[in-house]
Amino acid sequence: MKKRFLIVFSFFSSLSFSQSFTLSTELKEISGLEFINDSTMIALNDGGNSPHLYVLNKKGKILKKVLISNAMNSDWEDIAADDDYIYIGDIGNNLNKRKDLRIYRVSINDVLKQKEVIADEMQIAYSDQKEFPPALNNRNFDSECLISANGYLWVFSKNNSDPFDGNCKVYRFKFIENTKKEIELFSTIYFGNRGFYFDTPTAGDFSNGEFYITTYNRWLVFKLEGTSFKLTKKKKHSEYNQKEALTVQGSNLWVANEYNKLLGKPKLKRITLK
Repeated sequence: MKKRFLIVFSFFSSLSFSQSFTLSTELKEISGLEFINDSTMIALNDGGNSPHLYVLNKKGKILKKVLISNAMNSDWEDIAADDDYIYIGDIGNNLNKRKDLRIYRVSINDVLKQKEVIADEMQIAYSDQKEFPPALNNRNFDSECLISANGYLWVFSKNNSDPFDGNCKVYRFKFIENTKKEIELFSTIYFGNRGFYFDTPTAGDFSNGEFYITTYNRWLVFKLEGTSFKLTKKKKHSEYNQKEALTVQGSNLWVANEYNKLLGKPKLKRITLK
């Protein structure tokens, strides 16, 4: 009898630590998510969609859309924020041949108050990329992960190399509007050798001094020690799907996945951190 009670208790406890919300079809290609205050998130869709930001509540309901009138969504892949600004990473580069990678910056206050805003722009290039595209075994200049932390922006690469070696490259830089800058390689992280669909970062955030990263199948937490990222926690997601957005608020991790006809509807999931 005691054993049965423990099983039931464990089952219901696990339910209490996560909650899912189906997103609007307007966010079927959601690729970035960021809290900007206690009750409000900003989301975006990835490349080929309109240059809109979506203001959401904690259940993923769209409260309003905000057009960035001077921007193009070539391949938006993630969103980050500090106290004053939202940063949009137009950094998708599946074929590793883009020469027009950009970071857009918009005021949080403007996004909350207006329906159309103008962005500052910074063009970036990887200092270690010399060919467009490089050889197949050196195609590690795609990215779906942009993080704001410690006064810098951080780009984490999504490795498309063949053969796949599991290494993620990390670049760190400061946003400087109306410039083009070669960003320098800061560090590398080894995610594993199971390939593109398991061991490449697809979104991230920074909270309480740690970097939170998601892949399609798990989330990981890293502490920066000098120039090394020390893994402090990892946990598998309860289901496999195209997770391309992550944000952290307090004791909760929020992850969103795109629509996929085989893997399901676009959803927002809240996970209580332990």
